[in-house]
Amino acid sequence: MISVIVPVNNEEELLPGCLESLAGAGEKPEIIVVDGASRDRTREIARLYTGKVIALKRADLPAQLNAGAAEASGDILLFLHADSRLTPGCLDLIGKIPPQVIGGAFTMKLDGNRLLYRLLSVGGNLYCRLTGTYFGDRGIFVRSAIFQHLGGFKEMPIMTDVDFSRRLQGTGQCILLKGPVISSSRKFDREGPAQSLYLIIYALIAFRLGVDPRIIRQKYYRLPPG
Repeated sequence: MISVIVPVNNEEELLPGCLESLAGAGEKPEIIVVDGASRDRTREIARLYTGKVIALKRADLPAQLNAGAAEASGDILLFLHADSRLTPGCLDLIGKIPPQVIGGAFTMKLDGNRLLYRLLSVGGNLYCRLTGTYFGDRGIFVRSAIFQHLGGFKEMPIMTDVDFSRRLQGTGQCILLKGPVISSSRKFDREGPAQSLYLIIYALIAFRLGVDPRIIRQKYYRLPPG
């Protein structure tokens, strides 16, 4: 069985689309929604789709992902962002991975019809395929036993998905499945494609160079010092 873990924080607008996409994605999964102290109707909406809704006291992505995994009963864990949607057949593809494959992710397509977004999607997929670096908006999946072996997601202020995917790659054979996962373009819409792409590239390079993740987070989210 596949357990789908969805971390949320004030996602009442996009969460229904995410959870509804699971119904048409293949094998019926176990759905676990982990809320980080939402102030809107997120938890209420989540309970319409699953009986497993975990409420934490604050938004903390790695803590939410690990809390969901701790409650999962599936032998494969799929971590899906609330602003992402699976396309038909995605879950069936996970169910058919060879025994030697320990995890992976999906190709991703940004929501919207802008040519630039299509180019960014293609470029991002190529980067992930060449480097084995998987971002959270691509639906990272992993066998439960391997997740436990790796100790789950590290408590980090940012880049926890990149860190996990690199540790995953170092453990065994991984695969990038042809989904795609449809990911919201809201960050690009809000901040502009050029600025968003610059910040993504900065974060990846800075993390590889060993820059303190707290500094990366501050710049990535353009937070005030301190």
